[in-house]
This record gives sequence, C-alpha cells and structure tokens, in this order.
Amino acid sequence: MNTVTIDSCVIISSLLLTEKRHEEACQIWGKVLSGETPAVMPYSVLVEVVASVRRRTGSELLAIEIQKTLESIASLSFVMLDGRAAAKACMIATKTGLRGMDAIVVQIAKEYKTRLITFDNEMSLKAASVL
Repeated sequence: MNTVTIDSCVIISSLLLTEKRHEEACQIWGKVLSGETPAVMPYSVLVEVVASVRRRTGSELLAIEIQKTLESIASLSFVMLDGRAAAKACMIATKTGLRGMDAIVVQIAKEYKTRLITFDNEMSLKAASVL
C-alpha cells in the first residue's frame, strides 16, 4: 500500500457534487475511505475542508458532521504542525514560492515520503522540485 497526502481541494471536490472533478475525486477519496490507500495529512487540511464546506453550503451542521467523519476514518492520520515541521515548511515555501498552507501539505508529503495528490496545478509544479 502506498500512503498518500491529499490536498484539501481533492477532498472538497469529492464532497460537493458541483465540483468539476467530483467523480475523479470520489475515486481517489473512496480508496482512503475503504482503507485501500492510507493517507497522512496536516491538521490544516481538516480545517480547510471544514471551513470550505461551511462557506460553500452555508451549513454549520454539515461542516461539523464532515469534521467528525474525517476525524474518525481509520486509514487517515492527521499530524500536528510543530516548530520543526513549521521550519521545514518555511524552507519549502521559500524555495518554491508555494502558499503557506500548500507548503505545509508538501512538507508532510516529503517528511512521510508519501505521494502528493492535488488538483492544484501550481502546487504540483512547485512541489515537484522538493518531492
């Protein structure tokens, strides 16, 4: 099993039917949900997904339910950002020009030697130089 790090945009696309890449996202996310593909992500991804669901749907209850569901998935591990990881993410951001939250996601993929999955082309291109 190859562990992955999934960017929030993929999870959001799997949850919202109106997203352009919804079907593709469902296939990717479905493998995590089934336990076929383990995933490791920073807690910032959890926050981004919950906030995006709340903003896009207007539903506090749905956002809370999404948070509880994500936190309960056995094949999904969220990791905290400590000082060491933050310093490494800063180095990645400095080297690549990635946005802050994207640099944190890339740092986790690098640290845990996982495959990064994102629909963000800019993130993919910039991350390639450090992964």
